[in-house]
Amino acid sequence: MSMFYFRINKIKIFDSKGERNLLVFGKKKAQVKLISFIITNKSGNLPDMKEYLNANEEVVKEGILKDAVHSVVSSRILTPIENVKDNHQLTFGDTGYVLHQSDEIPECFDWQFIAYESDRNVRDTSDLVKDIINDEGFEGFSKNIGSVIKAATNPAYSAYVEIARFAINIIAKTSKKNKDDMIGVLYMSLNRTEHYFHGERKKDDVPDLTNNMTIDYSIFATSKNNS
Repeated sequence: MSMFYFRINKIKIFDSKGERNLLVFGKKKAQVKLISFIITNKSGNLPDMKEYLNANEEVVKEGILKDAVHSVVSSRILTPIENVKDNHQLTFGDTGYVLHQSDEIPECFDWQFIAYESDRNVRDTSDLVKDIINDEGFEGFSKNIGSVIKAATNPAYSAYVEIARFAINIIAKTSKKNKDDMIGVLYMSLNRTEHYFHGERKKDDVPDLTNNMTIDYSIFATSKNNS
């Protein structure tokens, strides 16, 4: 029996993008939304793309892709944090915050993560799906994803990764439209052979793509044979 854990231990945000509160000595405070997509080759909600690859009619493919988008969006993990200041360090106790655990050690592991400042409620699954499929870029995305997954050894996994990345872009785009501020975004792809062959990996101060945020994370896995 195996157990696999992925956890964040600390997030440091340099500019919280919050508004200054003149009643609290001019300090800025923000409400921050953290959204994660965790993708492994063993994820139970990987969309089945065999029908998509076998379909000939575009309308059929579009329907299958919309279902896949809903499946991916439903899997997102939301963590709201209030009263975040500049140079704020978000800590998660002495054990960290487990974002993913499974009873198998996956061969592939992707983490896609976005943080943004917003006082609004996060859009629910159905609204976010509508944002994605109604976006002007969705038609091009739906055409390109076919060639990506057709060449992949694991079409379902590749589709999940591509859909999650597109979803992150739409979340960022919608946030900007609502005059919310992007704090940071991170895309991380690991595989067991290169990055956690023995089931362990720990990294501190990993910068995001904007250089406004650093993250400490760790992977811990056990593998035991039942007698």
